Parts: sequence; structure tokens; C-alpha cells
Amino acid sequence: MRRHTIVCLTTASFQSGLWTNKQHIMSRLAARHRVLYVNFGAELAWRVVQRKLRGAPGSLFRPRSLLLSPAIELDRGVEVLDFATLPKWPFLPVPQRIGWTARTQLALLSRYLKSEGIEDAVIWVYHPAYGGAVRELPHGLIVYDCVDEYTAVPPYTQAPGWIERQEAELCRTADLVFCTSETLLEAKRPFHPEATHLVENVGDAAHFERALSPDLAVPADLAALPRPVIGFTGAVNAEKLDIPWLEALASRRPAYSIALIGPITQSPAIERLARAPNVHLFGHRDYGVLPAYVKGFDVAVIPYALNEYTRGVFPLKFFEFLASGRPLVVSALPALQRHYAAVFVARNEGEFVALCDRALADPEQGRAARIELARKNSWDHRVERLMAHVEAAFERKRVTKAGP
Repeated sequence: MRRHTIVCLTTASFQSGLWTNKQHIMSRLAARHRVLYVNFGAELAWRVVQRKLRGAPGSLFRPRSLLLSPAIELDRGVEVLDFATLPKWPFLPVPQRIGWTARTQLALLSRYLKSEGIEDAVIWVYHPAYGGAVRELPHGLIVYDCVDEYTAVPPYTQAPGWIERQEAELCRTADLVFCTSETLLEAKRPFHPEATHLVENVGDAAHFERALSPDLAVPADLAALPRPVIGFTGAVNAEKLDIPWLEALASRRPAYSIALIGPITQSPAIERLARAPNVHLFGHRDYGVLPAYVKGFDVAVIPYALNEYTRGVFPLKFFEFLASGRPLVVSALPALQRHYAAVFVARNEGEFVALCDRALADPEQGRAARIELARKNSWDHRVERLMAHVEAAFERKRVTKAGP
């Protein structure tokens, strides 16, 4: 496999604290390739300038470069780029606010790639707001990795027509479109049928199998909770989580401790849930310690609301929980359908409560099969599949260019 320069245009900061498919894939690709990860609108101009001056005080005498080139931080082999941006201006409509940020970043990134002599990069896009404008970057190949139905994701629900048009143009422009669920595949394939492929999400089995080790200690704050513990890790927000399900579990099973571990987006629904005496919101915990927390769960849950937002979601935590050996109760997410036999699947709040009870009653049932399923769905295998598509696309372009 040839060594590529891969430029990742993403939806979040590499250092956000939540390890999503973006960080997993790019950190693994960095072992063989040069990876530039562009944080989306992450830093204001003065912060970028401040960071650059700290690392290279002499850049003060090159003001143009100081403002237009990125601040760069090396993290796990990945070059994380922050370009200077202006304030987010939340009062502006979504197309103007986010579209302006995307266009500005593309202009600054194009300048930087040319200054580095990079002409044939793999432009790996996660954020649909970039649209077809990514073709303006010097590139050898454009990849769109679609992991969400963005028309149903806040703040794009304010302008679903705009984000849909941007995404359609991106799909038509890309040489490859990857989708993490059948639902997303069905929605995106019409834009570019021959280039669109299903490559489902997987999990970091080796990392979460640490929860099986008798030597791994459960963190004291979780260990202090009354048992049994019903646990979840991930973003705690009312858009994804089915708050009424969790409230029903808390009220009907007051002896259960419900532990939610992850960054919290405050809302009236989350504040109401937090008032339940047996619901415990831990906030963010570093990815490295998550297996220890999962070890402290008696049952793991993914109680996602069943709505347009989650219709195409394939949660990374699905295989992570399976790797830990814990029994798992999930919402009836369409993307997980072919794995329903390995877990408990709830379709309403009554089933959710009842299935948590069943999982507690026999936690060993299916344990070995859960662990084995997680091992078969690893990040290394997924990255190999993705890069096989990339190499094949490069070969097709080479043959086309060479002609008959």
C-alpha cells in the first residue's frame, strides 16, 4: 500500500474527549500515512495566534503567515490543525454561520496544502457543510464518510433543506461515499450509486476487553453506588437518549442505580432526569478509563430515542459494550437489526424496564458470543476495508487517465 497524505475535514475537535469513528480511524491511519485532521471552527483567531507564538515566537515578524497558516499539534501521530476563525455569531441563520466557517477553512486549508507541496491528498470529509466546494482543494481522491443523518441533527434541523443540498453535492463530488448503516446507504446511494458503499461501525474490542480482567479496579465513584448498576457511556443529551425510558426505569426500580457517563448537554429534560435520587450523571471521563467504568456496570444500556436522528445511527458503544462481556439492552435501532440476537431489544419503555430485569437475572447468558462478536468487528479490520476501497478508486482513476 502506498503512503498517502490524508486530510480529514471533520465535525468536531480531535481533542473533544469523545472518541468517535473519526478519531479511531484517523489515529490508525496515521501509523502508515500522514494524517492532517482539521478541527471544525474550533479556535478563535487570537487563540490560534497565541498558540503559534508560544511555539515559534519568531512568527510575530511574519504576520500574514501568523494569521493564515494553522496552529498544529501532534496527537497520537495525527497532525491536528486549527485555523483562525471569527466569532460564531449565533444570531445568524445556520447556512450563513456554518457555511461561512466551512468556506473560510477550505480557503485557508488550500493555501496551506499548496505551501506544503501537497497535490494528491485523500480529502476525507465527515462534515456535509463543505459540500462540493471540497473539489477546490488540491487532491487525488475525495471521500465522504457519512455517519449521521445530518438533516435531523441540531442545529441543522433549523435549515434541513440547506444541509441536504450541501450533502447531495458532496456525494456527487466524492469519488467514494461510505455509509455506516443500511438506512444511510439507502438515503445517500441515489446521489452517486456506483461510488457508495456500506461499511458499518465497529468497536475497540481489545480496549474494552480490559473490563474482563480481575486486576482492573472499578473507579471508586462508581463502586460506591448501590448495586445493581445500569450503565451508559456517551453523550448525555435529550436529542439521542430516550429520557422517558430512563425516568421510567428510575421510578419503577428505585433499588437500581442508573449511571450515565459522558459529557452532558443541559436541557429541561436532562435536569428533570438528574433529580431522580437513583440517577447519577458522572460527566466526561477519559476514553482510557472507560473500560474500568463499564466493568462496574451490571447491565449496559443504549436507550436511544427512536426518531429521525437515530434512524441511521450505528452506535460505536454497541461493540464496546459487547467486548466487555456485560449484558446489553438496546433500543430497536434499525442499524443494529442484524445483531439483535446477541442483545436485548426494547421497543418501548415497558420493554426497556422488563429487559433490564431479564438481563440482571442471567448476566452470563450469551456472554462468550457477545465477546466473540465484538472481536470480529474491530477497527483494524474496518480501516483495512476502507483503504481497500481507496486503493481501488485510485487505480480506477489511474486506468481512466491512462486511457485505452
